[in-house]
Amino acid sequence: MKEFIIIFLLFSLSVFPQKHGKKDSPLPVKSDVIGRISQWSLEDLEKYAVKNNPLYLAEKRNIGMARGDLITATLWRNPVIAYQQQFMKLSGTNTGNIFANLMSIDPSSGGPPEYAPNFTWDIDVNGIYSQRTKVASQALKAQISEFSDFDRLFRLRIRQYYWLYLYILELVSFQKEFYENYNELLEMNKYRMERGDIAPLEYERLELEKLRIEKEYKDTEILRAQAEKELLFLMGVFQTSNKKLAFKDKLKFHNTQELSLNVKDYSIDDRPDLASLKYQALQNQLAIDLQKKENGFLNFLTIGGETRRKGQEQYAGVFASMPLKIFDRGQGEILKAQEKHKKSLLQIEAKKRQILTEIQAAIKELKSREELLQYYRKINLYEKNKNVQEKYRLAYIRGASNLVSFLEAEKNYLNFLKSYYEQIYLYYNSIEVFRAAIGKLGSNN
Repeated sequence: MKEFIIIFLLFSLSVFPQKHGKKDSPLPVKSDVIGRISQWSLEDLEKYAVKNNPLYLAEKRNIGMARGDLITATLWRNPVIAYQQQFMKLSGTNTGNIFANLMSIDPSSGGPPEYAPNFTWDIDVNGIYSQRTKVASQALKAQISEFSDFDRLFRLRIRQYYWLYLYILELVSFQKEFYENYNELLEMNKYRMERGDIAPLEYERLELEKLRIEKEYKDTEILRAQAEKELLFLMGVFQTSNKKLAFKDKLKFHNTQELSLNVKDYSIDDRPDLASLKYQALQNQLAIDLQKKENGFLNFLTIGGETRRKGQEQYAGVFASMPLKIFDRGQGEILKAQEKHKKSLLQIEAKKRQILTEIQAAIKELKSREELLQYYRKINLYEKNKNVQEKYRLAYIRGASNLVSFLEAEKNYLNFLKSYYEQIYLYYNSIEVFRAAIGKLGSNN
């Protein structure tokens, strides 16, 4: 008895989960996503997006619908059971009122009625079901490839906005620093102006320059908010707080060798949109045979049987029927299927040329941007511009340089930073475009 109680308790604990136990959740709840994103990598962000974006999940339902079509194609036609009863004399005299006559049936008049139940079933004698299954199977494969292509473009969009957001964060960071430095510079020059060390006109020019820098800083904040909105939409997250998105990655240049990216290692067969067209072409080819089978002389044979009983007499019989394909033999549908198959072959050839052109353009852009950034790294362009800007700033503060030279150096350094980080952003964007072009960006890679 004791052993039975222990077994029952163990069984109840394993079958009935605890209500207050800790739930297994691989991803954080949506209300706490904004605070946790700072610890995520690009892959984590991508993983969360494909599990929570409603549009992505809705597109994925097309695969389930294609599976439903495949199940439908494998199902045989249902048999039919019919029942007939006749030779029932109507006792009413008003032959014009049918409903009144039916309500006044006299089963004792006219002899016993006849009972005739029967059974019919359409039998596939030409392999139509198996051919339909093949067609539907290719349609399912084509739909899976179509979704893979949607997944590829969806992930590309996420990655493009991710690098764009990192670029904007860099803009916000150094423009904020410039803005704060200008405020400090204005305070210092206001004191110098009051002492008579600089002219009021020079101070006013610094104020105007501060307004320009402030405007650029605010514009960048607006751009950051717009990019954040797109990222949150792609992730399937609603912004419920004033927290700003932040990531642990920084916009820093790494060449293709450091990223283990070989631009010569690719195959156009990895593109899911090309695979989808190939499946569709095979589906259209099988559809031609299906049309020939469905419209052939032998397709569905209807067989049946019935019994008849009238009084003491009882009979049984079987029958079979088949349509005569004399006039309508599906000529139009067969021709349509043949032309559709030819069209799909031409679409495959056009898609191959488009993919090759797309890959070559992506490689050229990637190489060009990498060469430029490699040259920047070689000559230490970033450090040189930073040193020049600091020298001009110190020279102006010490009074060894005039205002015009100082403002020109500040503008040049700001423009350089924008251009430099923009090139890094465009470089990573070109990498994602290349990876998407060769089909190496998606759930299967």
